[in-house]
Amino acid sequence: MRLPRLTGPVVLDGAVDEVAWRAVAPAPVVVYEPVFGGAPSQVTEIRVAHDDDHLYLAARLRDTEPAEVRANSLYRDEYAGDDTVGLIVDPFNDDTTALWLYTMPTGARVDGTVSSDMASGEPDWSWNGRWEAAARRTSDGWSAEMRIPFSTLGFQSETGSVRMGVSVYRWLARQSERHAWPPVPPRWPRAYAKPSKLQDVVLTGVASRRALTITPYVLVGYSVQSPAAARGAGRGRDEEAAAYSAGVDAKYGITSNLTLDVTVNTDFAQVEADDEQINLTRFPLFFPEKRQFFLERAGIFEFQLAGDGRLFHSRRIGLADGKPVAILGGARLAGRAGRWEIGALNLQTATSDALPSENFGVLRLRRQLHDPLSSVGGMLTSRVGLDGRYNTAYGADGTVHVVGDEFLTLRWAQSLRSRRPDEAEPARWLDSGRALAVWERRRAEGLSYRAELGWAGADFDPGVGFEPYQGYRSADLSAKHEWLLGAGAPVSATWLGAEGEAYQRSRDDVLESAQVSPFVGLTFASGDEIEVVSRHRREEVWERLVLDGGIEVPAGRYDFHRAGAGFYMPDGRRLRCEVSIEAGGFYDGYSFSASVSPAWNPSAHLGLGGEYQFDAIRFPGRDASLDAHIARLRMKLGFNIHASLSAFLQYSSLTERTSVNVRLRHHVREGTDLWLVYDERLGGAAAAHERALLLKYTHAIAR
Repeated sequence: MRLPRLTGPVVLDGAVDEVAWRAVAPAPVVVYEPVFGGAPSQVTEIRVAHDDDHLYLAARLRDTEPAEVRANSLYRDEYAGDDTVGLIVDPFNDDTTALWLYTMPTGARVDGTVSSDMASGEPDWSWNGRWEAAARRTSDGWSAEMRIPFSTLGFQSETGSVRMGVSVYRWLARQSERHAWPPVPPRWPRAYAKPSKLQDVVLTGVASRRALTITPYVLVGYSVQSPAAARGAGRGRDEEAAAYSAGVDAKYGITSNLTLDVTVNTDFAQVEADDEQINLTRFPLFFPEKRQFFLERAGIFEFQLAGDGRLFHSRRIGLADGKPVAILGGARLAGRAGRWEIGALNLQTATSDALPSENFGVLRLRRQLHDPLSSVGGMLTSRVGLDGRYNTAYGADGTVHVVGDEFLTLRWAQSLRSRRPDEAEPARWLDSGRALAVWERRRAEGLSYRAELGWAGADFDPGVGFEPYQGYRSADLSAKHEWLLGAGAPVSATWLGAEGEAYQRSRDDVLESAQVSPFVGLTFASGDEIEVVSRHRREEVWERLVLDGGIEVPAGRYDFHRAGAGFYMPDGRRLRCEVSIEAGGFYDGYSFSASVSPAWNPSAHLGLGGEYQFDAIRFPGRDASLDAHIARLRMKLGFNIHASLSAFLQYSSLTERTSVNVRLRHHVREGTDLWLVYDERLGGAAAAHERALLLKYTHAIAR
């Protein structure tokens, strides 16, 4: 279909009262959920159009109870159970990738990217694009407008005409009801956002745009570190230091859809602290990336291996044991060229107490085949230190759309590193490899399944990646059947399934770890969900295992059962909570785990959230026990859509560590921000206390 061109000017104020909008017909939305094709509870009018430079959305969203419209968030990229109106655009019309943008009654904005045709069911919300939105409450609901520059969409246009994929939706949070167009049934996870299911539209008389943005920053601050001795016997003294630095980031559109980022003296002072975790498994903990520079366009650099394993994990750059390492500078190239997805990254870090100066390089290529849901690609990573140590790794992968919803994925990776002084000979070629094969049926309604077989050599060690375990063969199987029920039923959906995984040591073929977990769940018409799971585990501990908190598990074979349940309230409630419990055997003893996560949004200006996790372990035969508590409290105070205050407080009883992170932000426009950040970390009796106050200003200059 041809997308309408606006016949007159539009003022972006959220009012939707311009004459130009009257000539644009609203999209014929249908109810997507809770019951596809059901009767809508409210009237929804969403219009999409364009002019020479922008794509526009205008929405009049009527509500018979306007006082009950959910408007909880005033923060950029923060969703807190609000009503929303959204636009999903596949600017290249490649049926696999898309940009997702939505706004709320407060005018706050959220944006992200979709990749692999929404295979995971989850978008990547880390991307920040340059676009505008405005919204307002009305006597009969609310209304909103969005304006997206063509330079943000990055489409290709050689003839003045371009074809895109588009979908729009409205979310009524308190009723868990979604209106969407085009009318795609919910047979797949978030089917309304699948690029392959979007409505093809044609824009005429438009041209792609290139953009250049230069964003310098300045930072000043002050820090104090109090060694344990200074607080105890009076020995030692506080270490005080002033902090000041400056740097610059630049972003340039080489083509309409290929972007070069250059960074000098990169800084991440405004990033929130990591969540405290407790590790009660034999595998190392995985911490997600939180730094915006690495989160942007992160989907292009994905090379998943199994579970949390990946050939490239950006937290290996600029961090050592959780402590920041200065990044002197570097560059990133990311985007598309025809059927190719291209990602290239090179960064140089400074020398730190833990590591020498290192150079990190990543190259990722992926080509879309004739079937747009099929692709082949490869990745190359390198890590070279000034002390002569190096690590390189490569990988090749391919995804084949076999038929219908059936997909086959194959991956191979291998690493090569410098020999350690204690090694008599270099690692054998095969021992440093990694292989993965996955067959899956990607569905939401009906039957879905996934079968994954993996193998990791004993010396596989991706220096810029994350591999939790080496020297094993693995199998991971899951199947699920979900039924979507009709209107009027107290239950809107129910599902039944099972998951199983097994890890076998390669050197002696011992089944080291295995688990089978059947589960059943319900979604009620109210939006509440409950799921019950039973787990049977076998663990072969070949040498003494030491878990967090110093709890020990003797060598031996263990079989034990556990059961758990989770209850989840929908985001549309102003006061909501998630609760999960699990109890049963644990090696030669037993354990109990519980977590509760309440959240409350009394108004758009205040949001409160908390998390409490409790783990109790008992080994009666050995007179050993462990009680672990982790508590987190988050507060969001929004003055308006430009100014906000966030506070994050957490405590772990295992480490006896308390951390406080307070961030005051004034967001002028995209890329121009003033941050005031206070950090404090209070350790146990043997740990240092650290405090820091930082002021950071970034200023974007766009052309």
